[in-house]
Amino acid sequence: MYEKYWGLKEKPFENTPDPRFLYFSHEHLEAISRLTYAVEQRKGAALLTGDYGCGKTVISRLLIEKLPSEKYEIGLVTNPLLSPTDLLREICFQLNIKGSIKAPKTQLLQNLNECFYKNMNKNKDTVIIIDEAQAIRNPISFEELRLLLNFQLNDKFLMTLILIGQPELREKIN
Repeated sequence: MYEKYWGLKEKPFENTPDPRFLYFSHEHLEAISRLTYAVEQRKGAALLTGDYGCGKTVISRLLIEKLPSEKYEIGLVTNPLLSPTDLLREICFQLNIKGSIKAPKTQLLQNLNECFYKNMNKNKDTVIIIDEAQAIRNPISFEELRLLLNFQLNDKFLMTLILIGQPELREKIN
């Protein structure tokens, strides 16, 4: 209805995280700049928190669009409410690692290690984004994510982990 009245080609107010409709406030610009910096400089991990509906998921989608696929392998987990091992399985799935569906934890970690090194040898960086990370209930899941940061060389991390969630995520991490 309002599309025709205002001469719009499509509905701009849908409840989906479409970066085309992001209003770049100062806070949004700072968030995308900091996340991009963390990824491009291989800082290991980054955290983005904010209230419900402030645009965190849209920022994550914008980051994914902004990072060239020939340089970055990105795994996006949108529902992390999983057991620690299933969270590792989901990360493997999102990174297109085959043979991880029923693999034990040791095999999952080996698969991730191989993926990180393979990407590095292809001059690609691996990025894992966990959206809605405040939904993680098991502290061991956070420990598994932290331990992924041990995949590193003497001079750089082999992956960047980005946790995105509501303000209570900070309390859980502390």
